[in-house]
Amino acid sequence: MFRPRPGLPAASAAASIATLLACWPVASQAGSFELRPAPLPSRTPGGPCPERVSVVETLQPYREGSYGLDGRAPLEVIATGWRLSGRDGFSATWVGQLRAPYQRCTAAAGIVRADNAPFRDHSYLRLRFSGGQVQLILDMTGLRDPNGYTPVILNAGVSRGLPVWSWGGSD
Repeated sequence: MFRPRPGLPAASAAASIATLLACWPVASQAGSFELRPAPLPSRTPGGPCPERVSVVETLQPYREGSYGLDGRAPLEVIATGWRLSGRDGFSATWVGQLRAPYQRCTAAAGIVRADNAPFRDHSYLRLRFSGGQVQLILDMTGLRDPNGYTPVILNAGVSRGLPVWSWGGSD
């Protein structure tokens, strides 16, 4: 819970936080993200792909000096057997087996909407559909926090069979 410093009016502190989030688009857009697969052009016809995929991120409670977001990917409708296949400070990659209707999908996806509004920022969440598998990629490369640092992946794993993560930066 946010507690303003003594002598700092709560409204002023709240306005400062709102200004920070407005200036940094990724943190201010925590919520539901829509990723839309785009098929790879090929002479070999592929199978059908999902029309859209949604993931969710929530802003962690405020703490002085930094921010964090928690994410989850409820993708059980399109894939099973999720596992974390790689992780470092910049990115994390999960792999799942595509369900029968999508096993021949060959496509890539990035964020196109955030809470039903067009998303025009760098898509740090991506999907790759190929060879009967789907990869979910969380990538901080190219992002900057308000102090000019690259945000870091704090946690990445699988919970209840689905990808989960948290990432954050300095404010």
